[in-house]
Amino acid sequence: MKKEKNGYITLYLALTLGIMLSLIFILLEAVRNETIRTETEVVMDTSLYSVFGEYHRQLLKQYELFFIDTSYGEGKPDINRLEEHLQGYMNKNFHKEERDSWFKFRDLTNLSCDNVTIKSYSYASDKDGEVLKTQIVDYMQNRAGIDMLEKILPVYQGLSKEQGKETDISKEWDEAEKTLDELLEEKREEMTGEETEEEPVIELDNPADYVKEIKKQGILKLVLPQEKQISVTEIHPRYYISKRQVSKGMGSFNAEGTILDKVTEDFLLREYFMEKCGFYNAEKENSLLKYQVEYLLFGKSGDLQNLETAAEKILHIREGINFSYLISDYQKMQEAEELAWLISAVLFSPEIKDVVKTTILFAWSYAESVKDVKILMDGNRLPLLKSADSWNTPLSQLPLFPSYLDEYTVKEEGICYEDYLRFFLYTQPEKELLYRFMDICEMDIRMTEGNEYFQMDGCVNAVKAKVNVSSGYGNGYEITREYRYE
Repeated sequence: MKKEKNGYITLYLALTLGIMLSLIFILLEAVRNETIRTETEVVMDTSLYSVFGEYHRQLLKQYELFFIDTSYGEGKPDINRLEEHLQGYMNKNFHKEERDSWFKFRDLTNLSCDNVTIKSYSYASDKDGEVLKTQIVDYMQNRAGIDMLEKILPVYQGLSKEQGKETDISKEWDEAEKTLDELLEEKREEMTGEETEEEPVIELDNPADYVKEIKKQGILKLVLPQEKQISVTEIHPRYYISKRQVSKGMGSFNAEGTILDKVTEDFLLREYFMEKCGFYNAEKENSLLKYQVEYLLFGKSGDLQNLETAAEKILHIREGINFSYLISDYQKMQEAEELAWLISAVLFSPEIKDVVKTTILFAWSYAESVKDVKILMDGNRLPLLKSADSWNTPLSQLPLFPSYLDEYTVKEEGICYEDYLRFFLYTQPEKELLYRFMDICEMDIRMTEGNEYFQMDGCVNAVKAKVNVSSGYGNGYEITREYRYE
């Protein structure tokens, strides 16, 4: 008897295997898609990390700042170069076989980066330098902490209370001289007789006149030693960020605000300037301008002009302080009174005595102020306010006071030239300081090899990038990431 055969098992296996294989392939495709997503995210983060690892080395070395120079030493800054670098890193990280070619395997994702778009980015100069300021304040806070304020605050408070008022007594001095000239003209008219056409000569041996002539020499010629080598470097402002058209980014987008108050931020910012920039008697090596803090303050195109402006500003402050002291010192007022009496008595003109006394006081305070500036420029300290012990210019020296400028008493306590610069920084608008500091960064970094095109408005601090990734198997993925220097 012949046994019949049936195909139930074969049919069963065919049906079940089809379903199982479909499930397996679906699962494999799901795994592939998830792998594409995960690999894209990992590669994106790694590539951004690599791009931000290309921070400008000289900017970090000289100023402790982290920024990407989008010129990459090749010309004018261009954000497209950053996109190209990011895309290059993405593809290098996707194509592992190029790095490990001795491994033989099949890439089941076969990913490549097709496009990179920087959707937003922030330059150091954005929001009038606010991006730069944020990084500076973070650096100062992390490096030194708030304890630094305990050292700086007393000096600043003393300066702002006692010496913050800049007083140029030249106008008042000129008014007194004008009044004196009018009185002398009246005296000359009285002395002129009808029988002669010649005007009488009136010689007034007033030491204030000698001081007035000496004043025309300029403050630097009086206070700087002849053997001192002074920088006369000049720059062309139009080549730097404060005077040219500035490229704009998107500002400090999504940046977390600092926890510090405004006063503390201002202190830290200005202390950073004092730390990183050179000034008279503390010049920075390998810098274009030698008196950089003075440039921050006054923005002149040359070192000599900035230094002279700083000296004049200090001179005006000291003039006000010294004049106030003179009129409060009974003994010195008596000396000026006696000299004024003597001068007016020679001309039998007691009516000019008070005006002569006033001009003597102005000249005396000016001579003492010049010596004050000399003391500061020599690297010494001055008391905040004058006293009989700290006064250095006798009235008898007035006609020839430049010959005695080296004769003074050195004080261990008080304020120095650096303290005055620090105080001036606190009185300057923040926007001006930040732009001029960026000028200095450009000046000095352009002096280094391969950085002749360096611009602060091409230095990136943060980006928001979108990338489009495709797979050799028809899959695609899009991802957006933000990254910044923290």
